[in-house]
Amino acid sequence: MGILKALLLPIFLVECQLIVDILYSPYTEQGFASNLKVMVEQSFQDEFQFNLVYLENYWDIGLAINSPDIVFDLSFSASLLESIKKLAEIQNFIIGSIAKPTFLYSNWEFFMHNSWENHIKTLYSIISYLNWQTFIVISDENYGENNEFYNYFFDKDYHWFYFSNSNDEKSADLFIGRVIQPIGIKNIVILNKGESTKLLLKSLEKLDLLSLGTGVVVGSEGSWNLYGNGVASYTESGLETADSNISYEGLAIINFLKLVLSFSQTSENSDLLEFLMKNTIDHHPISKFSLLNIQNGLKVISGSIANDTLYIMNPLKYPGDSLAIPNSPTTSINIWYDSSGLGLSDLDTISIGEFYALDYYKTLHSLDGFKITTTPCNCAVILYDQASGFSCLAKLVTIPAVGFLTSFAPWTSILYLYALRSLNSSIPNVSPYATSSLTQNKTAFPEFMTIVKDERFNSKVILDLAVVFGWKNIIVLYDDNNKNTYLYFIALAEKFNIKIANRPDLQKIDNYTRDKYPIWKDWFAEIISLKVRLFVIFLSPPFALYIFESFYDAGLRQGDLILLCNNRIAYGLSLETDIEQRRKLLEIAYGGIVIAQTEWIGEYGEMLKNGFVKKYGNYTDFGCWAFDAAMLLLNGIEFTIKQGENVKNYEVLNKNLRKQKFLGCSGTVSIESGGNQRSFPTLGIYSLRWDERIQSLYEDFAGKYDLSSAQLITLYKSILWYDNTTAIPTDTIVYENGCPFPKSKISNSNSGAKILYGISAAVVAFTIVIALIIWKKFWKNITIKKLTTAAHIHFEDYILMGIIAADFFQFISQGPDISDLYILLSKACSYSLIHFNSSGTGDMYWIYIYSAMVIACYWIFSAFILLFKLKILNSWMLRHARKISLLLLPIIGNFLFIPMISVLLSIFQCDKGIGSSITDSFIKNDCTTYCWTQKYSIWGALSIFFLGIYIPLAIYFREYYENINDHINIKTNPLFFIEKSIFQVIIVSMNKTIKIYNESLHGLCCIILLLILIAISLKQNSYNYSRMNLWLIISYLAILCNFILSSVYWLIKFDSILLWSMVQYSLWLILIVAGIIIQYKWLPNLLITDKSADITIFFKFLMGSHVSAADINVIRNESSRNNFSYRQTPNSLSRLNIQY
Repeated sequence: MGILKALLLPIFLVECQLIVDILYSPYTEQGFASNLKVMVEQSFQDEFQFNLVYLENYWDIGLAINSPDIVFDLSFSASLLESIKKLAEIQNFIIGSIAKPTFLYSNWEFFMHNSWENHIKTLYSIISYLNWQTFIVISDENYGENNEFYNYFFDKDYHWFYFSNSNDEKSADLFIGRVIQPIGIKNIVILNKGESTKLLLKSLEKLDLLSLGTGVVVGSEGSWNLYGNGVASYTESGLETADSNISYEGLAIINFLKLVLSFSQTSENSDLLEFLMKNTIDHHPISKFSLLNIQNGLKVISGSIANDTLYIMNPLKYPGDSLAIPNSPTTSINIWYDSSGLGLSDLDTISIGEFYALDYYKTLHSLDGFKITTTPCNCAVILYDQASGFSCLAKLVTIPAVGFLTSFAPWTSILYLYALRSLNSSIPNVSPYATSSLTQNKTAFPEFMTIVKDERFNSKVILDLAVVFGWKNIIVLYDDNNKNTYLYFIALAEKFNIKIANRPDLQKIDNYTRDKYPIWKDWFAEIISLKVRLFVIFLSPPFALYIFESFYDAGLRQGDLILLCNNRIAYGLSLETDIEQRRKLLEIAYGGIVIAQTEWIGEYGEMLKNGFVKKYGNYTDFGCWAFDAAMLLLNGIEFTIKQGENVKNYEVLNKNLRKQKFLGCSGTVSIESGGNQRSFPTLGIYSLRWDERIQSLYEDFAGKYDLSSAQLITLYKSILWYDNTTAIPTDTIVYENGCPFPKSKISNSNSGAKILYGISAAVVAFTIVIALIIWKKFWKNITIKKLTTAAHIHFEDYILMGIIAADFFQFISQGPDISDLYILLSKACSYSLIHFNSSGTGDMYWIYIYSAMVIACYWIFSAFILLFKLKILNSWMLRHARKISLLLLPIIGNFLFIPMISVLLSIFQCDKGIGSSITDSFIKNDCTTYCWTQKYSIWGALSIFFLGIYIPLAIYFREYYENINDHINIKTNPLFFIEKSIFQVIIVSMNKTIKIYNESLHGLCCIILLLILIAISLKQNSYNYSRMNLWLIISYLAILCNFILSSVYWLIKFDSILLWSMVQYSLWLILIVAGIIIQYKWLPNLLITDKSADITIFFKFLMGSHVSAADINVIRNESSRNNFSYRQTPNSLSRLNIQY
């Protein structure tokens, strides 16, 4: 079938359409395939039938592709391409690929672009024409440097850098400004794709680097997006007009299809496959390129490159209309370096520190006859994919090098070692930071060495400091990744007699994230309850950061937790982008101690640091270690060359590296004889401080720990702690006020007070509205009949009388504070209302909160069973529950009305705090609970919910209780219920707000409010019983006296308790006497209790007097509950008949 198809294909080309499938996959950029299809279709008439075919998995290929003539692969998937190749062998169709070729490709596969080697040849022709000897190459990771490039440019001094295509304009500016510009080389080759190319060119222009003396050559893939006058580029013939990636690839496909159409016009006796193979070079287009140049803002064709020869048609212009200045070639010694830090991440200073060492080494003129070159290795990420990682390193090892400045990360360094060994390379690996149990083993990895020492060594210093500062208690946290360091620390702590305060189950926490806090909050609370402030945390980032945040959420604040860190953390803390989380981290970490191996130490270190800052910017962390790592390798190379030994002999170089001992920016640098770590490093003691200028934490150098010195610990200045003092804090938290912070830190919280006022006002407004609605809907038409005839008093009548007495004490408790004046009265008020103390732990306070919420829940249950007549209520249990609820109505709805509102509103008394943030405020009655945190918000929401339920039900059930108990004699005016309810809520709200700031003003407001209530009560009959109205007014007048005297006391501050007490109680005595007189003279008692039988008659009967059994008979009239008769016989006493 394949042979027949190949023989008939010339006829098909003339008489019918060729079927062209354009394949794409999930890896294809959205819209790329469809837009490319439209472009290609517009370039032809009816010669081709174009189909879009979507492939998601390799097993779909057999169904999706059905004997096309040509297939263009836009899948960007190596696995799919391999399956397409196998299918092409069966169905005999041509594969058109826009990807770079692999090592093996099918006979049916043809590439739309020239080979990488042809691109290198073309670039080499241009560089040779420009006579550039020194230049910079910038590319993305996909362009990795290979053997072909080295073969052509081995005599050039080039420096290769990677810039990711995914980076934005800011990253391009930082890359050009901080990486490229400091090198000082103005001849630049850019091999990135179009978008990245334009970003880089714009960044060059911003820094005035597209100026006289600069030369820029852009590769073919960036030629469609050129920017800046004088920029040169090259592209394949036919692609000159491309202005986008789609048009760039589309024009390449069109060129190929034109070649296919030309087959029908040839007279050769061959099939299409043979024709295409003859008219391509190794399945690639015939090498022919155009030289492009931006002149006056336009892209013009200045020449062509064919057969490795450059032909200039129009004068080539450069930035500033000048040709690039050539550089003389030099002898090169190549060094590989791990470039995973480039891309302006937190690892940038690793690679930059190594470049700084190379530049500094040049100033020493130690090897003037040699040129040190570098080759980037960006295989770190893909090393975790074994096949891809080995493939990446396989290309790297084809480029000769004498040493490898490997990764700073231990596991990446180990992967490099294993991968290089599998490629039979024992090149010396020098790391600026990597330490692990594996890399320490010199027998296992003699080719590896690191500039630092294991972090476990830092742990010993922490314990030494603890002894010096007199600390005995420490909390330790760790995860599995740091278990060895943790075990080492625990063993040492026992020897140092340092107590680990937290139990083993409170020490380990793995893979913790901030969303797990609700699950672990009790774990955090238990650790906090230990009241130990020293924390040693062996956790990998970013888990340590989440731990700090959670301790903040659990209630710890600045100074409650003092970090003792065995590595640098300031920069990692400052990388947090979430503003709120970053604030928590910085507050918790401020004032902590960091033990880390020093950088930029001594006069020499300071000199090098100043040069680093001047050249690369202020951020210098890790840069010193990278500098010393590079200097170790350079000094070893120099030593080997001057010894007359072969520097390319890895074993010889490795032996000489271990002989080196020199002064570096981090102190004396040498490698221990029995291992791969640094010997005797100097450790720095740092204090975590805040830099207002850069708005970030930094490690402030305070002293050093030096094993090579007679004095282990040397403090150059006093350590500033969390409170900005030099006083060494205790290892445990002890404050005189029972709070987790000293009293001196407490200040007014304006934001907390505003919220308190707002919520209090909202509760008052809600009460007024709901009370008026209840009155209008249910009580407006209810009238009470004045009690004029005597009646039998009931238990419920006593309850209503008791409410007046309870209101008396509760109203006084909500007025101006009297606790300093009247001790006995204060006790009575405390029993009538929960009286809180703002100091202390507040454990009892939370019992009140829980009780109030339980009562509110029962209140809701009572409302359900009392107001809804359901069949289920006929059950025995609910019938009794209904009876109990009826008995509790006056208690919950009246006696507990003010206490309930006071307790639930107290949740929002957050007018004090230890900082400016709303989350720095704390509850007045429990200073260990911070307001408006996640935990607090739950309680706040519950309080608002229960207030919204309790208040309406309490108001409604006051009248409901009297209506349902029709035998009650004392009846209350419904309007009085409304007025009193509103008054009660207002006076509680004022107690929580105005009273805090001004007792006298609070007293004045209470006086005005009470006068209004008294005036209303005098105008209307609050009760149907005159005596009740009398004692209601007298109790209000007594309260008024208290309010006035208390307000005057706070106004004049005359501290004579005896005088104030005498005046107060004298006024109350006058009111009581007046009430008794008025009641006795004008208000008869209409509520009568049962009169007991005369006990003397019973004794006379027993003693035999003239008294019979009938004489002591008591006859009750049960026909009416309001009438009774008491009768004695005429023989003993005169007949007494009493009728009421």
